[in-house]
Amino acid sequence: MMKVGKFKRNFWLSSEIDCMLKIFKEIHSVQGSTTTTHYTFIQIANKMRKRGFVNKSPAQIRRKWFQMKSAYLCYKRGNVGRLLLIPERFRPIIATFIDNEYKNSLWLQQSESSENLDIEIEDEFDIGKSSLASVRNLQQQFLKDYEEMQKSLLQLQFKYQDIQDKNWIKYLSSIDLSTDTQCTG
Repeated sequence: MMKVGKFKRNFWLSSEIDCMLKIFKEIHSVQGSTTTTHYTFIQIANKMRKRGFVNKSPAQIRRKWFQMKSAYLCYKRGNVGRLLLIPERFRPIIATFIDNEYKNSLWLQQSESSENLDIEIEDEFDIGKSSLASVRNLQQQFLKDYEEMQKSLLQLQFKYQDIQDKNWIKYLSSIDLSTDTQCTG
């Protein structure tokens, strides 16, 4: 016989992820830091319950957060396939959280190393200011093109996620959860 627990279901709907990320943003704006502790996930679970999402435990929220964070970091290192673990409409939000986390922790190192890098590039390669400016312009154009492609992919993923959520809701609505026939045997 299957034991029915309070947090039995562990797949995530877009509305649950959206609520979790909004609460994450609220907590981090109050804390002024993106550090996550066990207490952070307890706070998120409690606030999600108050907003009507009662099926998520702090452990499930923690697991989902680190799954999305890991997928984004792998994507940044070149593993594009892992990005599919994050629903497309939430990717910019995850990117903002994680990029801000690393900016804050590495701010001093980055500012010092970028100053040294600029000096080394100019000394070592002796490229003129105009060449450096053209490289920067090319980089900006590349980033602009990349962002446009990412937006179109996000729109496609958003449509797909909505269809997937509707199908999950339809499927779950059709299942009779009151009987315990699934685990006999």
